[in-house]
Amino acid sequence: MPLTAAAISIADLPESGVASPSGFRRWGPAPWLVLLSAVYLVPTCIRAAREKLWFDEIGTFNAATLVTSPGRLWSFLKVDGVFPPLGFALAAGSESVFGRSEFGLRFPSVIAFWIMALCVYLFFRRRLPWPYGIAAMLLTSLTAAGRYSYEARPYAVMLALAGIALVAWQAAAEGRRRRTALVALAVALVGALLSHAMAVTLALPLLAGELTRTVQRKRLDWPVWCAFASATPALLVLWTLKTAGNASAYWRFNGSLSLNIFNTYLEMLGPAITPLILALLAVLVLRGQSTSPSKRTLGIRGCELAALVGFAIIPFVAVPLSTLGGMYFPRYSLNCTIGLAGLIAVLLFRIGGTNRLSGAAVLAAFGMSFVMVQSLPEEKRPDYGLKVLNASEKIQPFLERMPSDAPIVIGPPMTFVELEHYSRPGLAARLYYLTEPAVEAAIDGDVLFDVKMPMLARFYPFRAHYENYHSFVAAYKRFYVVQPIRKIVREQSLGRLSLLCRETAEHFQYYEANAR
Repeated sequence: MPLTAAAISIADLPESGVASPSGFRRWGPAPWLVLLSAVYLVPTCIRAAREKLWFDEIGTFNAATLVTSPGRLWSFLKVDGVFPPLGFALAAGSESVFGRSEFGLRFPSVIAFWIMALCVYLFFRRRLPWPYGIAAMLLTSLTAAGRYSYEARPYAVMLALAGIALVAWQAAAEGRRRRTALVALAVALVGALLSHAMAVTLALPLLAGELTRTVQRKRLDWPVWCAFASATPALLVLWTLKTAGNASAYWRFNGSLSLNIFNTYLEMLGPAITPLILALLAVLVLRGQSTSPSKRTLGIRGCELAALVGFAIIPFVAVPLSTLGGMYFPRYSLNCTIGLAGLIAVLLFRIGGTNRLSGAAVLAAFGMSFVMVQSLPEEKRPDYGLKVLNASEKIQPFLERMPSDAPIVIGPPMTFVELEHYSRPGLAARLYYLTEPAVEAAIDGDVLFDVKMPMLARFYPFRAHYENYHSFVAAYKRFYVVQPIRKIVREQSLGRLSLLCRETAEHFQYYEANAR
């Protein structure tokens, strides 16, 4: 895969200005990296194959079918106005190898996430003792970012390309295989922008690092700035999609700026709080211990520290940017985990110094936590509360046994899409989601599912039905309703339909609706 090739080429770059490490120091981390890679890949691939797709992932599954028709894909993207095409293209390529399955769809995310983690290690391997570099790498997966390591959405790909861009910028700044590094930097930035619109926030860390470096050098490094500028065409693609999709017409920004920023950091670091506390306590206890210090001069450069700070404060840019396109979710700021993990590793090193016991303790704290999290059942993971479950899984068997004499209206729109994807053809053809944009706008102010989703469903085979409420009631005076949403309840309160509670033999409740 191209991401893997880029990461390997940068990993092989020789050091410049730093004495070559001994053979033991060079190869000492290798067994750890191989072992940790296996600990990550095996359970993550199992999860990717076993877990059912949820609403957003089904969107990727459907859009991947359009990759073979560029014109149709571009029309779809213009209606969608949210995700650029790279994630869909990678999903389609993976499915051509592994089949149209959960694993085939998610495999690019599995690999991309680990590439990001390895890039974090590569960034630190010349700056910190290797246990701290591996600790930073593991910390990225212990944060909320780890939840997206096997989801069929573009976040893991964006993280991988952000990691490659950071390592490539570092290599270019040091003059290590400079031409290769500059090309890798440009390609990574273009790829990141073509994977997710919020990749524009990568400008913050890279500009912070390069501007700091410019002040230190007292002159511009024009090739690096040209590599940055090469991402301009991708920015134009993003702007075209945004203005065409007009996402702000469907979504309403949720919450306040300050609350969203605070909640982002809380969500990102929450799952990793236990290993963080253990590692901090360990270095505080062991920093006074006398051990043989490293003979190698270590320390992170000012421009690199500025880049890490830039990554860490991405939510301060991502949240205000989201007001231009609608709602904000903390996952839009996932790139900040690279900076948070890096700064925490630097802090732990500053506290523990070159004391090897401190480094071993930090590695043990994060390593054991990483192994434990990877081996735990899904519902026991610290980040389980962040997982969005397929809401249709529990109710689908009951729908199969409901009376077949009338259509079935599904209330929650995400459940409706998930049911359409996994139901047998006969059941899927009976499913309806009723749209009424004026009412939805009055209730929530968000009309995404009433306006945009019916338009997107026209681009691929969609077996269920989006239909206007009034047209549907004119055609069907009697129908069943499952998990009614507020629009249906409003119609009942206005006396336009009656709802009679019924249940299956297994005591699954649904409603029989009769229009008046």
